[in-house]
Amino acid sequence: MKTCRIVFTVLILIAVFSLGESLCAATKKAAATSGCTPNGNRFNLEPLNNPPGGIDQIAATQFDESVAVIPNRGADGADLVVGAAMDERPLPPEGFNGGVQADAFYIQRDKADCAADTEGELPPIADGITGQTFLMLGYPMVVADAAHDAFFAADLRLALAPDTNGVGILKSSAATFLDGTKCPNGTQQNPATCWDSAQVVNLSVVNAFLYNPAIAVDQKTGGQVYVAVTQRDPNNPTFQIFLTECSNSLSFCGEPVLVSGSDQNASFPWVQVRPDGNITVSYVETPTANSAPIAIRFVNCKPNGPTCSQPITVVTEKQPLFQSFPGDEQVRDDTYPRHVDRLEADQKTVTTFLVYDRCEVPLNVFLIGTDSCPKTDVVVTSSSDGGKTWSPIQKVSSAAGQQFLGTVALDASTGTVNMAYYSTENDPLKVRMQIFLTRILPGQTSVSPPHQVTSAFYDGVIIGRTIPSNGDIYSFIGMTAAGTGTAGESHAYIHFTGSTAQGLFNGVKFPLTNNVLTSFQY
Repeated sequence: MKTCRIVFTVLILIAVFSLGESLCAATKKAAATSGCTPNGNRFNLEPLNNPPGGIDQIAATQFDESVAVIPNRGADGADLVVGAAMDERPLPPEGFNGGVQADAFYIQRDKADCAADTEGELPPIADGITGQTFLMLGYPMVVADAAHDAFFAADLRLALAPDTNGVGILKSSAATFLDGTKCPNGTQQNPATCWDSAQVVNLSVVNAFLYNPAIAVDQKTGGQVYVAVTQRDPNNPTFQIFLTECSNSLSFCGEPVLVSGSDQNASFPWVQVRPDGNITVSYVETPTANSAPIAIRFVNCKPNGPTCSQPITVVTEKQPLFQSFPGDEQVRDDTYPRHVDRLEADQKTVTTFLVYDRCEVPLNVFLIGTDSCPKTDVVVTSSSDGGKTWSPIQKVSSAAGQQFLGTVALDASTGTVNMAYYSTENDPLKVRMQIFLTRILPGQTSVSPPHQVTSAFYDGVIIGRTIPSNGDIYSFIGMTAAGTGTAGESHAYIHFTGSTAQGLFNGVKFPLTNNVLTSFQY
C-alpha cells in the first residue's frame, strides 16, 4: 500500500508540475503578445542600414505622432493599431516625385509587439467639386471608430492651379486594413488602395493658411466625423477656429462653422465627441502674438450643423510655452490643450479633463524660437458642468527635471483617463528622456502616482523640419486607450519620437531617431 501511495503521490506531483509548466508557458505566451514594453519598437519599416553612396533612406526622423486602436481586431486577437506621423523619408507616390516629407501611416495588424506590418504615405485626394487633386501638407492625425469598425485620418492639403488649401479626411474600414491584397505588408507603392474614401473640407485660398487639424468621431449615435482647424484670414491677420461636420461615409460634409467667437488669435484646436453626441472643442487664445497671459477656451457644440455656444475661459495661464525649449532639451514645446469627455457611473454626468504644458516659473521675455523654460510641467483641470466651472490645475507629476509634451486619452471601457508625457527625472543631468504615464481612475478627478513606461533613455532631437504651410515646427506625442471593461485587458498605446535601434550610415553606427510605439497594460 505504501508503495502504491508513493507512486500515486509522485504521479500527482508530476501531473501538478506538468500543469504548472503548461500554465507558466501559457502565461509566458500571453505576456509575449504584449511585447511593446519596456521600450516599444520602431513603428515603421525604415531600413536600419544605408549602403555607402546609397539614397538616404535612414537617419530620417518621424515626428508629430498620432495613434488609434480597435482592441482585438487584428490577426489572432491582436489589437489593430494605426499610427500617423510626419515622416522625412520620400515615400511614394508624392514623396518620391517631389522629394518632400510624407504624411505617413503605419499599421500593426498581424502581431502584437508594437511593430509595423505595413506603412505608407497618405495618398492624394481628388476633389469631385473643384476637380483638383489635393496633395499632403502636414499634421496627419488618426482616430479609431470602433462602433463602425473603421479608422479616419486628417491632414492639411494643397491643390494647385488655382492654389487652394484644405483639410483632407480619409476613411478605411478595419477589413481593408486587414486585407493583404488591398493593403499588403511592406511599404505601400500605391497607398490609395489602403483607404476606402476621402473628402476635402475647409477649402480656402492659398494665403488663408490652415494649421493644426484635429479629428473626432461620434461613436454612439450617427457616427458623424468632426474636424477642427485653425484658419488665418487672408484679408485680416486673424486666426480663428472652424469646425466641420461630415457623415460617417464622407459622402457629405457641411460648411465650416466658426467656433472661436470674437477671438482674433486662436490656435491649437482639439475636438472630442461626448457620449451624448454633443461636441466639445478646446483651443488657445493669445491676446497678442506670443505674449503672456493666454486664455485656454472651451466650446460646447450640438450636431447637425454644428451649432456652438460662445467660448468659455477654462483658465488664464500666465506662464504658457511658446515654442519653448524645456530646460536643455532639443524639443520645441507649446501650451497645446487637449481634453477628453468621460461619462460617469450615473450615466448622466460628463466630466471633461483638460491637459496642457506650462512653465513652472514666470519668464519676463517670450521670444519665439529663443525661449528656454527652466522647469516645465504637465497639468490637468476638470469640469463636470459643461465647462462652466473648472477645478484648480494639478500637476500630473511633482518629479524633478522636465515633464513636457503631455497628451491625454480616455479608455471608455473602464472610465480611466490616461496621460502620457516625456520626463527627464531619472537622468542625473536632467536632459535624457523617458516616457511616463499617469492615470485618473474611474469616478475620480485626482491624479494617481506616475508609472514609468520606457526604461531606455533618449536624448536626441525631436524637432522636425519646418512645416511647409507656415514655417512653424511642432512636436507631439500621440496616445490612445481602449479595452474590454475587464481589469487587465486595457491597453494605452503611446506613439512618440525616440530611439530603440542602432543604425548604420556609411559604415558608422548610431542610434536611429524614429517614431516608436509602446503600450501600458492595466
